Amino acid sequence: MFNRSLSLLLALSLLSCKDSTTKGNQSSDDTAQKMELVIDGNKKTGDPTPVISSAFTSSHLVLGYLSDKEDIQVSISAYMQDLKIGSYQVYDCKSASECNENVPDNNQIAMYGPYPKDPMPPLNLFRIAYYAPQLGLKPLTLIITSVTDEQQAGNPFKTKRIKGQFSGTLANVEQEQGGYNYHIVGKTTQINGDFNVLCSLR
Repeated sequence: MFNRSLSLLLALSLLSCKDSTTKGNQSSDDTAQKMELVIDGNKKTGDPTPVISSAFTSSHLVLGYLSDKEDIQVSISAYMQDLKIGSYQVYDCKSASECNENVPDNNQIAMYGPYPKDPMPPLNLFRIAYYAPQLGLKPLTLIITSVTDEQQAGNPFKTKRIKGQFSGTLANVEQEQGGYNYHIVGKTTQINGDFNVLCSLR
């Protein structure tokens, strides 16, 4: 299940890159995009500038951050019926998550891991946001503070500028061998981010 979720998120992130990307912070003018990341308390330099992507399609906002030099990627697929200001909880509702009728499964995910390569890096290097109170894991919180009309030059899709931030603790969770319980493997990863991006509307 993790493999399928990861593959879907990577595909969505890379698809959005085709139509709404930037080398973040390459310009100080109002048309620039940026995403500032802090991983486990360490602010990413953004040098050289990362590839930043954003798209809204099928009731999901997809945000992507790719840095080859820093060997990291952050991908978020957040469910929302409309692209608007608000606070959203992002979590995988498969495997370790304790989802029920009061915790909807909207096929969303937040993921942190190495830069995508061929072959794909080992799964134990990736971290996912879960709703798993028994493991002490809470969803990643995504907050959109501003949505304004702004057309990105050269983009065939309508775009909007969105601003906000996200924060969460992501983990590598595995099922115990021969059992049904799950446990956290290795260290968790704390992610904080601020974004100001142009988002393609599909």
